Amino acid sequence: MLGRKRDSHCSKGNKKKLQRAQSLVPVLFSLLARTLESCPGDNTNMEYTKQLLLSCLLNVLHRLSPDGSAVATDVLDEEKFSVELVVQVIRASDMPQTHHHALLLLGAAAAIFPEKVLHNIMPIFTFMGANIMRLDDAYSFRVIDRTVQMVIPALIQAQQLSDGSASSPLVAVVTRIVHVFADALPHVPEHRRLPILSQLMTTLGPAHFLWVLMLLLFKLHATQSAAQSSASDKDEALEKDVDFWISLCCEFSVNDQLTSIINILNFLLQLPDDSDDAPVQRSLSRRGASKKKKSPEEEVLDLVFSPEAHSSKELRHFKFLSVCFMAQLLGSASFIGKVSDGGDVEDEALQSLQQRLLEEILRYVHSVARCVENSADKPTAKFWRVLLNKSYDVLDKVNSLLPTDTFIPVMRGLMGNELPSVRRKAMELLNNRLTQRTSWDDQQVSALLQLTDDLLSIVGKRDAEPALNRQTALYGLKLLCRAVGSRRREAFGPVLLVAVDVVAAGDDDRNVTGSALLCVAELVATLRALAIPQLPRLMPAVLQALSDRKELLTNEIYLLSAVTALQRVTETLPHFISPYLDDITQQVCRLTRVVASPSSAASQLAVRLASLRSTLATALPPRVLLPAVARCYGNMVVDRKGQLAALLGVLKQHIGQMEKEPLSFHQSELTSFFLSALDFRAQHCQGDLKKTAEIEGCVIDCLIAMVMKLSEVTFRPLFFKLLDWSKSGSTERVLTFYRLVDFIAERLKGLFVLFAGNLVKPFADLLNQTNSCQTGTPLFGSSCEEKTCLLLGFVLDCLQKIFLFDTQRFLSRERAEALLTPLVDQLENSVGGQQQYEQRVTQHLVPCLGQFSVALADESLWKTLNYQILLKTRNADSKVRFSALVMLMELASKLKENYMVLLPETIPFLAELMEDECEEVEQQVQKVVQEMENILGEPLQSYF
Repeated sequence: MLGRKRDSHCSKGNKKKLQRAQSLVPVLFSLLARTLESCPGDNTNMEYTKQLLLSCLLNVLHRLSPDGSAVATDVLDEEKFSVELVVQVIRASDMPQTHHHALLLLGAAAAIFPEKVLHNIMPIFTFMGANIMRLDDAYSFRVIDRTVQMVIPALIQAQQLSDGSASSPLVAVVTRIVHVFADALPHVPEHRRLPILSQLMTTLGPAHFLWVLMLLLFKLHATQSAAQSSASDKDEALEKDVDFWISLCCEFSVNDQLTSIINILNFLLQLPDDSDDAPVQRSLSRRGASKKKKSPEEEVLDLVFSPEAHSSKELRHFKFLSVCFMAQLLGSASFIGKVSDGGDVEDEALQSLQQRLLEEILRYVHSVARCVENSADKPTAKFWRVLLNKSYDVLDKVNSLLPTDTFIPVMRGLMGNELPSVRRKAMELLNNRLTQRTSWDDQQVSALLQLTDDLLSIVGKRDAEPALNRQTALYGLKLLCRAVGSRRREAFGPVLLVAVDVVAAGDDDRNVTGSALLCVAELVATLRALAIPQLPRLMPAVLQALSDRKELLTNEIYLLSAVTALQRVTETLPHFISPYLDDITQQVCRLTRVVASPSSAASQLAVRLASLRSTLATALPPRVLLPAVARCYGNMVVDRKGQLAALLGVLKQHIGQMEKEPLSFHQSELTSFFLSALDFRAQHCQGDLKKTAEIEGCVIDCLIAMVMKLSEVTFRPLFFKLLDWSKSGSTERVLTFYRLVDFIAERLKGLFVLFAGNLVKPFADLLNQTNSCQTGTPLFGSSCEEKTCLLLGFVLDCLQKIFLFDTQRFLSRERAEALLTPLVDQLENSVGGQQQYEQRVTQHLVPCLGQFSVALADESLWKTLNYQILLKTRNADSKVRFSALVMLMELASKLKENYMVLLPETIPFLAELMEDECEEVEQQVQKVVQEMENILGEPLQSYF
């Protein structure tokens, strides 16, 4: 009983207190009104009174509603609380403390009377933007923070719909509030900007209103940047603002950011293409717009960015800024970091948002692409093209966020879009994903294979589809085959069929044909044996493509594609290309010649052709390749001599990789070919010695490759066959043979000495026949001295190598005597003129005789050789005397101390030459004497 009485007594006491508090509200408002009437100016005492009254009202509200919830009418009548009077106090006062008290009171009132505060909300936030937000003190920041946290949630709760979304009137009011904050931002201290806006968005809900804030900031920058004069100032301001915008967005979750980007794209889609179009579009969408009041949705759009209120330039700048920012945000390290830190918690929601975002950006790309087409002949054409590229950049960033399982069906849907540009971009995104990713699970492989029908459909629309789209589709099929073809080969049979059809068409766009050829190359490499049925259609088409000279000269990519296809087919199916081998070989040799020309800089093509030649040389068996080479040689040697070098290069590489058994089996066939090819100089020279030497050198290189793989037993009959060949037929064969012998001697070194005995007499005879001092008939006739000089060079070089590599006493007395006089007599051989004579003596004769002296190894023969050379110092021709002195110096340098025995007979000849009538000879004598002193180690001047 006592407890009940006590509770009843307490209840009655509280009720009395509430009644007293309720009765104080009108009194306090009456006093507050009097302070405004009595003191319109700035009076410190009256300001203090206002603050006390406002504090009392705040305490009364706390007493009437301790938890901040709405109260019944009998507790406090809404009409008795004058929000307008509090707002008037804010406007009339200049003192920050009064402002702070008033704002705190309004914050508390918003929770109790949200509707009443809502009607006066804009003056409150307008005042905050114009005054308090500009102050840089912690108390002001705290007041702003509390006002936002207390006023806005109450408004949102009162206006929220049943599904949790905001009503249209509330969105309009909040947009105005955000507008105030955005407009005030340039005047807010920099270090306060991010916390204020972050708190505002956190309170409003970033998923619903972050996009509004961002668009308002874009508009602010777009309108203010026009006032900046220099481009550097504009760039600096833009960079600074973008960094701030990214920092602001990254204060919130990834889901909130993606939702905001979707809303921004939706807003951009509602904007007209140009400010001049805005009234027209509005009138089309809403008749009598000028007479009727705008709907809340239209009001929000106009609050964010009104096309009628801005110029066309500002509208374009606003759009461009919005799209650029989205691209930068999606690619920023902060955003990517938040995505990666999200883990699996938000995966499902995030994937849904990513799919929505991709659909929205593609809608926007579609819209911009249409504008590009419509404005092709307008001054704004460049702007729309740049905006389209930026939109594609956003699309690429979104694409990189998409999980593969979502990406594949979305891309398939986009490939059926009505706009060619969207179809192409979808294929490009697919190609990028196929390029970047290397592993796919079975479910993804099945999904990817479904795309082949869509891509083939695009390729097959020859007239209806732009060439670039068909080219992109073929590239996508190639990448698909590379990615998953090895796991599902049978699925790519129809793809090869279509690609071959494109190549075989012949009159198609060359870029499309080139892409088809590259696709064929990948398909053949993957399908292998499954591609064999298509070879009868494919190979003629590829070879026909390579034979088009005009296209090859003007379209290097097309040529590279054809060569790549041919190389892959040859590499993958070498045993099935025999019917086309002659044509393949001839085309390869022709293209090698084209690429090797001075005007060509196609390094990649040269590499690909080298690979193709290597494939021909190594992948084909000799029984197939050798007859083809022989046939091609017979065709080329008549009127396509420039292509022979490439053909012989293939043969050389093929011989180099042949095993002993097949080489022995085909040696007879190869020998017949080489005997025919070595006749090139005799049968096809036509006076061009330089070109002849080049081709003959290629033939000799091939023959040397075979010689190096033969044993002594198998080489001997070949050598004698070549020797007999040189003695029959045209004298041109002599020149070819001794050039060949010179190369063989260089490669076989000491082994060749075993066969050189058969050449001693021919060497001696040739040295005599080619000597102009001899009375016999010239070997090549009096008009072919150049050939004689070439032959002398080959003979002397070959002898020098034989002497150099002689370790078996090759130079017997008989052989030495046979060669000594013809070699020394070459000092008097002036064939070819002065320049040729000097070159032959210094580069060929002197090294040969020097090595000859070493190989003699006999004192009596040294004396004979030395005396023969000394006799040449008495020749009437000064150049012969000079050459004899050069030879003496070489002899002394080779024999060294062994030359001492030859010195007594040498001194008198040198003494004679010291008084020679030719000054050059005199100088050379002094040089010889000095060199001999250095070699022999004792002075010789006392002998003169």
